[in-house]
Amino acid sequence: MWGKFGSVEAAKQVFEKISEQDHIGWTVMINSYGLNGMGDEAVKIFHQMPKESIDHLTYICVLNACSHSGLVDVARSIFNDIQTKTEIIYTTMIDCLSRAAAFEEAQKLIEQFERDHAPAVSIYSLCSPTYFIIN
Repeated sequence: MWGKFGSVEAAKQVFEKISEQDHIGWTVMINSYGLNGMGDEAVKIFHQMPKESIDHLTYICVLNACSHSGLVDVARSIFNDIQTKTEIIYTTMIDCLSRAAAFEEAQKLIEQFERDHAPAVSIYSLCSPTYFIIN
């Protein structure tokens, strides 16, 4: 809640008080940083997160944070490390590339997705897919 309202410091204080962090706490903190234009902090906490706690929502949040902070190279690195990529993970990465005007690379990613999957409306949507999940 605090992160959505721009109070990242309050969100961080709540996060730090949680005795046993689970994937939800980590992901919410990553999202809080991302929503407030603090992509570097989102990536930093993502890399501190236990690997076994990372799920597809975590990837979406960190890629979205990178997208909104211009951290395209970091997003590429994270995306390339993801073993199982969902449609929404592809869509978030395509959003990141498009925001950085890397349209040819975004098109190649769409083509890569379509080689293994049926075409998906969300891939072509002008809306950020994370809006519907996170907001």
